[in-house]
Amino acid sequence: MQRVLVTGGTGFIGFELVRKLCEDGFKPRVLVRRPHRAALFASLDIEPVHGDLLSVPSLERAVAGIDTVVHLGARASFESYHRLAPTIVDGTAALAGAAARAGVEHFVFASSLFVHGDADQPIGRDTPPAPRLGYGAAKLEAEEALERIGVESGMTVASVRLPHVYGPQAILFQQIRRGYAIFPGPMTNRCGHLHVTDAARVLAAVAAQRWTGRSAVADRDSATWVEFFTLLEAYYPYFRMVRLPRRLGYWGAALLEPLLSRRSRPTLYTKGTVVGFNLELPVQPQLIWEDVGLEPELPTVALGIPAVFDGFVHYRWRHPMLDRRRS
Repeated sequence: MQRVLVTGGTGFIGFELVRKLCEDGFKPRVLVRRPHRAALFASLDIEPVHGDLLSVPSLERAVAGIDTVVHLGARASFESYHRLAPTIVDGTAALAGAAARAGVEHFVFASSLFVHGDADQPIGRDTPPAPRLGYGAAKLEAEEALERIGVESGMTVASVRLPHVYGPQAILFQQIRRGYAIFPGPMTNRCGHLHVTDAARVLAAVAAQRWTGRSAVADRDSATWVEFFTLLEAYYPYFRMVRLPRRLGYWGAALLEPLLSRRSRPTLYTKGTVVGFNLELPVQPQLIWEDVGLEPELPTVALGIPAVFDGFVHYRWRHPMLDRRRS
């Protein structure tokens, strides 16, 4: 059986992936930067290893004896490129370099749909990247670094461009549970979506089957944000959507971002967040799914959103962006 290392395993998507790998019979090694968050895995059979994407010696230790790396760890926010590059670009390249030197055979990178810009047609395999955000530019640069390292070393590489991934642990839904959310823009743009359960399933399949390439992935329904939040209000009557004109939201974020960026923790209140939520990003429905012989369990937001509220029964979980503890 493959020996799998997961980075970002204490995060929103990574935690679901680790749980899925354990269900499939793996004992994943999980890179943990803040030790107190390893308590999330108390009920799972994992191998924790302390490390940091900015520490090459810790990465070399983490990849020793590993066959497959699934890399989700990085600063995950729509901040400026220079805030994101150290973990997304440099950290990914450092991890991939360590993996190649250790003889890792397959490297799976959780990239982002935001390597693309506004798309008139559903994004497919041949849609050229055109990032509008620093986050998307950093992810694309990391993809390209991985390709070079893979070609040089013989390590196979998969870059899975995840869409908007949602679930009971997502920071958006933690805001929704407070009773409101603010959306800057008309909300009529289409976007690829994916329930976190299916995000974990497709990443696990890409790792197990050693799928290679670069591709977006989503469910079957590139819904508009109007449709998404209308469903939320139907299932959660305590929730209210607060709409702002896009320009007002953008300039409000422009005022807040310099103040909030003084903190080390990532922030959601950025100009990039406003731009990102207003991009037209529909996705062809069967990308990657057909290749790995799977179908989404929750193929539309109409099915996925009620499942999120079911999940609230199970989760008392704090998103890493809201976790202020450092160790």
